[in-house]
Amino acid sequence: MAHFGKLLIALAAVTVLHAHFNLGFFDGAQEATRADGSEVRKSLRVGHLPVTCHLTCPVTSWVSKHSEEHSEFVSWRYTSWPAMTEDIDAGNLDAAFILAPLAMVMQRQGTPVKIVHLGHRDGTAIVVKKDSPYKTFGDLRGKRIAIPHRYSNQRILIEKLKDEFKFTNAEITLIDYPPPEMPAGLRSGQFEAYIVGEPFAAKAEVDGFGRVLYFTKDIWPNFISCVLVVTERLIERDPEIVRELVQGISASGKWIDGGDDRLMAGLTAENDTKVGGADTTVIPEGFGHSPRMQAALIASRQEYYNQDPELLKFVLTRPLDRVSYSRLDLAEQDFAEIQDYAERLGFFSFRPVTPEDPFGFDDYCDPSFEQSGTWELPVGREAQD
Repeated sequence: MAHFGKLLIALAAVTVLHAHFNLGFFDGAQEATRADGSEVRKSLRVGHLPVTCHLTCPVTSWVSKHSEEHSEFVSWRYTSWPAMTEDIDAGNLDAAFILAPLAMVMQRQGTPVKIVHLGHRDGTAIVVKKDSPYKTFGDLRGKRIAIPHRYSNQRILIEKLKDEFKFTNAEITLIDYPPPEMPAGLRSGQFEAYIVGEPFAAKAEVDGFGRVLYFTKDIWPNFISCVLVVTERLIERDPEIVRELVQGISASGKWIDGGDDRLMAGLTAENDTKVGGADTTVIPEGFGHSPRMQAALIASRQEYYNQDPELLKFVLTRPLDRVSYSRLDLAEQDFAEIQDYAERLGFFSFRPVTPEDPFGFDDYCDPSFEQSGTWELPVGREAQD
């Protein structure tokens, strides 16, 4: 009988672990109490890809990790859009950075998500081989271009360029390709150009075989690729943590673009012996102390992007306005242009937008969380040079 009881306990433990890791029953906002009755901080997993369009995600995660004033936002890395959207559909993920048109399509298909903030502006480039003859988009007539997803603003930008250069649909081939693999795909000849969010454009530059044909900032100013979405079930269950997340993302973006050289909590200069510890990120001598350099070092950590900090430094400085993280509030006119192209490209062909079945900004955006203030970030120490 005792043996049977132990088996039941073991089975129950396995069931709980399965629910947590495979079914996501315990994901989303979590709050518990300690043995003494005091509350444990709430925690929310936030999905992202290792792209600089999502840079405010690891920064916010880092800030929440080093400040007890906020809930903990756990930066959760994915390598593909389908894996992330599958977790949202399965109920395993309640907050994520995803492509703006993809968020619209998900809502229209019946996945209840709302865009609550932007992730960035600009930060995308069209890349060709360094020794290729291509000087303008017109030179890519008849060529193959890799895009990150069929429901991406990168695809919409290609459509805008097709209009400008009077391409027919038959005169360009678009290939869906995972962003991290695009540099290697260009190098091996899988396509003649690719369009992607950083740092995967800069990767080809830094490795010496690619060059930027266009920065999106120069052909579609204030370009929006990715947005922060949350599920409607999270909004209903815990609107306060959604509000707190938006505040954190907004504060992180403003710090990256406009902060001073004071160090973020958890960062220390290489020659500063006053601060240290296993969870401290050391700023190498000569790397720089600006918020962009600090953000590059934070994001490069293994638990976030697991990338070369020099690559991220390149992206965030060459040029300085290659990507920006200010002015992230939702604007209906931005999305009107995106939706016009999305409808034209058949993104909603499974359920066309009609006067009888309308679809617009209020259906997929909720800007109400943006009006709730911002975080006070844990910065203050001057770097000790």
